Amino acid sequence: VLSPLDVDLAFYARDAVAKAVYGRMFTWLVNKINSSLANKDLHRKTVIGLLDIYGFEVFETNSFEQFCINYCNEKLQQLLIEMTLKAEQEEYEQEGIQWEPIPYFNNKIICDLVEEQHKGIISLL
Repeated sequence: VLSPLDVDLAFYARDAVAKAVYGRMFTWLVNKINSSLANKDLHRKTVIGLLDIYGFEVFETNSFEQFCINYCNEKLQQLLIEMTLKAEQEEYEQEGIQWEPIPYFNNKIICDLVEEQHKGIISLL
């Protein structure tokens, strides 16, 4: 089958194929991870959630685009932690200012899960 396209339509078709391949690969990977992590104990409930700066997002299914949005939010959260909470607490200590420590979750482990070279979700995709 020969389907002549102009340059703009060819770029659009290429991008659509790439999006479809990545989307299907992402769905396949998520299903494999979910099946390997499936709860075998029916008396316990287990949930893995990603916390972004706007709160938890729990969907029945996620698209590749939603995954990218959640990942960007995790990176923003990591930057927020590094630039504000951690830096401010270190500065207070250096200046001898009395303060009450604010416990926070460092989400670096979540970002590593996504971006770690050769092992992260993005590398696997």
